[in-house]
Amino acid sequence: MLVAVIVFSTGFLAAARLLTPVAGTAAWISVLLGGVIGLVIAWLVGSVSSAFPEQNLVKIAEDIFGKPFGKVIGLTFALYCTVVVVLGTREFVLAISISFLERTPFYVTTAVFFILASYAAYLGIEAIARVCFIFFGVVIISIAILGVFAIPVLVPGRLLPLAGRGVIPIMRAALLTASYTGEAIVSLAFLRHLKDKRHVSRAVGTGVAIGTAIMAMTVAYGIMMLGTGGISRVTYPAVETARMVGAGEFLERGEILFLALWFSVAILKLASVFYAAITAIADLLNLDNYRRLILPFGIISMVLSSIPANVAQSFAAVEYFLKYTVWYAIALPALLLIGARVLRHEKGGTPDDSR
Repeated sequence: MLVAVIVFSTGFLAAARLLTPVAGTAAWISVLLGGVIGLVIAWLVGSVSSAFPEQNLVKIAEDIFGKPFGKVIGLTFALYCTVVVVLGTREFVLAISISFLERTPFYVTTAVFFILASYAAYLGIEAIARVCFIFFGVVIISIAILGVFAIPVLVPGRLLPLAGRGVIPIMRAALLTASYTGEAIVSLAFLRHLKDKRHVSRAVGTGVAIGTAIMAMTVAYGIMMLGTGGISRVTYPAVETARMVGAGEFLERGEILFLALWFSVAILKLASVFYAAITAIADLLNLDNYRRLILPFGIISMVLSSIPANVAQSFAAVEYFLKYTVWYAIALPALLLIGARVLRHEKGGTPDDSR
């Protein structure tokens, strides 16, 4: 559930706007192809975690490559998580502010986000997971209800041609989607807390599959409701499609209810990545208690999330992130897995036995 939330909770808000200009009407197919890449990443993550079941990423990297290079790898992971927190916060704050809180300063909404995320990270990953267990089903039901109520206004013909703008654009958009699904590597920071580690790859893969399915449905519905031209004219297609849904006079302005629920899972994602970042930094600094890093990290992240001056700059930053981070999401667990296999071959037995 945590992996699914990490994959879809912020990505599905603007995925249609980012992918449709690239792949056209086939953007939803690109999401599914990006999910396949995400499943490969999930298998890599699960394999690394199974080889080092009791350790976080920084310690795994240090065991495989030695402390100097291991700390460099851990630093890149901490920076990656920080960027995810910063951009994810900015994206959702913009979605709420533009839709409902136009007169509220950005920094007020951002501060609320970081206070909640910081408190959740202070409680620990188990508390985050338990809250996720409660909200996950409610959010899935809300998305299903939205999908059912949207059926009368769907225009399936807008999905044609199925090939969109061609094979190459579809693959380019798939790589952008794979950056969303590749965020499953964040789970390397807390998979060691699992009690049953026999099916780690399947658990992470299931989360990626669920997150991909939700994003694919959101993109397809956005195209069928708004068209490729309409999507390019709105800031957050998911919010706009929710506005178009109604049940007579019973469910007017339903997007408020849906966005409130999506707000909850966004907080859970940001709290999970926040936790991953500060625990990685604590491991880099050899600190026994990661909680002393919560306040400084939260302040720095809040300042960084305020750097994009407008929506255009925010989308440009997200697009730049999606364009390049897929390679990091693939390379990090692949490098660790190859290193673990080489270490096991040189020492004999499992990596844990060799130590």
